[in-house]
Amino acid sequence: MPAGWDLDVGTPESWRAAVRICHDCPMLADCARLAQTFIARGDAPRAMIWAGIGYDNGGKVVENLDYHRIAPIDRNRPMRIIRNGGSPRQSESAITAPRRHLVLGRPLQPTGTDGA
Repeated sequence: MPAGWDLDVGTPESWRAAVRICHDCPMLADCARLAQTFIARGDAPRAMIWAGIGYDNGGKVVENLDYHRIAPIDRNRPMRIIRNGGSPRQSESAITAPRRHLVLGRPLQPTGTDGA
């Protein structure tokens, strides 16, 4: 049940169950070391339970899972796709600049798997 480890969709009951499962896991020490490695380089786990510890959306430790509240996701915000490879086609929607951006890399090269 992956939602048990996800602090964006689970419940306090599922999160507590995930913490118990983590503490019974034989990989707990390795998982905790990996989490500490990520934290040391500035990539703290976000909105998840990792090695039996809950982390909020900002990567901070959640001390009490009963008081953690799921941050609402604004799915209605406008989005602008920005390509950083090749020249994008202009459209009317590209004239106004919305608040969030999705940056895409270079266009993919054909793989030859489409039968052509």
